[in-house]
Amino acid sequence: MSPVLKGTIFGVLSAVAYTAANISLREAAVDNNADWAIWISALKSVPATIVGWTLVAYRGSKGLPALPPQRLVIPLILTGLLMQFGGNVMFQWSLSLGGLAFTVPVCFATLLFTGAILGRIFLDEAITPRMFVSMIILTAAIVVLSLGAHQAEESVFEHMEHHTRSFVTVAMTIFVACVAGCAYGGGGVMIRGTVRGEMSISASLVLISTTGLVCLTGVAFYRLGFQILWQTTPWQYLVMLVGGIMNAIAFFAIGASMKYLTVTRVNLLNASQTAMAAFAGVCFFDEQVTVWLLSGTALTIGGLFLMEKKRPAIPNNTLTQATPISPEQQECSTNE
Repeated sequence: MSPVLKGTIFGVLSAVAYTAANISLREAAVDNNADWAIWISALKSVPATIVGWTLVAYRGSKGLPALPPQRLVIPLILTGLLMQFGGNVMFQWSLSLGGLAFTVPVCFATLLFTGAILGRIFLDEAITPRMFVSMIILTAAIVVLSLGAHQAEESVFEHMEHHTRSFVTVAMTIFVACVAGCAYGGGGVMIRGTVRGEMSISASLVLISTTGLVCLTGVAFYRLGFQILWQTTPWQYLVMLVGGIMNAIAFFAIGASMKYLTVTRVNLLNASQTAMAAFAGVCFFDEQVTVWLLSGTALTIGGLFLMEKKRPAIPNNTLTQATPISPEQQECSTNE
């Protein structure tokens, strides 16, 4: 199996798993305040943290490098703070403000551009002509999908405990979703910079997920008190557990994809979430089928088909200062 095919498979798996996770997170979005979003994000990080440390222990038992080098510990912790608070919390908050079909497209608009620009600046990854056209088409799809924002907001208004129907709500949703997209884009560049070198996927992601578990849980208990443990219903725990498991699968799959593909290409593959999220909003949360939804989905599919089939040239890693690894080492890390 060629490296680009491996990366593509992992990228598609990540998109599907993230969609399943987002459906669960949308179900858990019963209140539109940031404190509840922090608590959900904390619980969501538990499965990824458990999987990460399990893989680290397994690699250590086999005598393989298990933890990141010391020079990358602080950068990875900072990346974790960025992705957990700027990414996961803001994304969860925006789900409770504007719904699934609206939030995911807006988040990806900023993620695509942030990832492409930072990937070019810090990783020297080229944006090829076909990728550039794909970005334009996918961004157009995101804009078209977002034109149906008021339908999504109406659906959210009917089910939230503390929701106000106003232009400010829509504007806040756009802002919060854009912050999440920027955080995800920046974090993706850091992950890409580490996993394409000598580090295993688990070594890169375990600190990010652990940072989320420790910091988010601490903030949630400080803001909501320990009573949140029994105030959360069994159904909410189940929904967030499913979301966390799907998020863990997607988290490690996207890390594996970034081992073989550029940041922009991986983000383009994950942009298929926009169409899946739009239809999930319709099927599971009574968000309306509109011409914007159908048109945006068609543009998304067209943009994905325009991606290059050959593997873009990947320069030497500038973040880890690592030499290219052998196919055997790549396979070992990916099989995690």
